[in-house]
Amino acid sequence: MAADDLRARVAANEGWYHTIALPGGITTPGQVDLRTSAPKLLPDRLDGTRALDVGTFDGFWAFELERRGAETVAIDVEQLDHAQWPPLNRPRLRQIAAEWDMQLGRGFAIAHEALGSSVERVVTDVYDVTPEKIGGPVDTIFAGAIMVHLRDPVRALEALHACLKPGGVLIQMEHFSLRNTLLAPRRPTGDFQPLRSDFNWMLANLSLLKAWPWVAGFTSVERIGFLRPPSSSFMTGWYVGLRSRRSA
Repeated sequence: MAADDLRARVAANEGWYHTIALPGGITTPGQVDLRTSAPKLLPDRLDGTRALDVGTFDGFWAFELERRGAETVAIDVEQLDHAQWPPLNRPRLRQIAAEWDMQLGRGFAIAHEALGSSVERVVTDVYDVTPEKIGGPVDTIFAGAIMVHLRDPVRALEALHACLKPGGVLIQMEHFSLRNTLLAPRRPTGDFQPLRSDFNWMLANLSLLKAWPWVAGFTSVERIGFLRPPSSSFMTGWYVGLRSRRSA
């Protein structure tokens, strides 16, 4: 794709979520720039493995997994309003999405073509994902900033657990409540947010974020580190990287 054509297609998509470096020195104008976070969370190489990116949106993490050598599949819902927005907010958010001409998957398609990617994008809800839907079990799953947007995180994690090979790894990057972590460092607790947040259900503290995968059947749940990626003002906050395993 010619640089001028790519630049025009990038500019025409007003709903970029991820900042992605494309050929020709072109960078998508995302709401969050995760380029410095990826090497802190992902292995340097994943050659000979299969990986799954959950809730891929523009595909940043899927392309990072692929760049490290993994045969990668990415899942997402078909349309923006198929996401689990709190019911009170749905009419207003649908209107905003329509006004901005936001189409889920359009940014992914632009970046996918520009990068010459082989990532397969599969339309499915995380609750309904199965090994059969994604071409078989995977060695690595990445789930970034997903749990805060789900009504039932444990149900989602159970589905992801079933998609991992024995000994496989789940890597998460999740927004968390610093306040509740400091107030209750050992007690799983969260901040219920639908009445004052457009998209969030439960902003968990660190203890709750670690408890969810344990309850869903994962083992060896450990913290990788803390991250604060460059973001637009409404997305600025602290995130934590977590790594869990399916028993061998």
